[in-house]
Amino acid sequence: MTGGAGFIGSHVAEAYLRRGDEVVVLDSLVHGRRENVPAGAELVVADIRSPEAAALVRDGGFDLVNHHAAQMDVRVSVSDPRFDADVNVRGLLNLLEWALAGGVKRVVYVSSGGVV
Repeated sequence: MTGGAGFIGSHVAEAYLRRGDEVVVLDSLVHGRRENVPAGAELVVADIRSPEAAALVRDGGFDLVNHHAAQMDVRVSVSDPRFDADVNVRGLLNLLEWALAGGVKRVVYVSSGGVV
């Protein structure tokens, strides 16, 4: 799951672990914190737009990707909307492309606007 070191993502990761799932957390730790990642989850520190993230999602053999990673600072979105779009839009598109290439069966996209 992406963004699993954040407040909401870490709780979702815990729920998957309680269910008995293997959990890999991809987080840049820009907003998330290492200590939020629940015990039992593997943490990969990388930006959602990076080649490392692409390889992880494409080659990880995942059935499900739960996407919580985002540039969430409103001040940044106002002062640098191109950066905001790069992380949030290009990051999502890259994730979807990598998931498709990797045979991921389902992607859950979570944002402040809801769940898709």
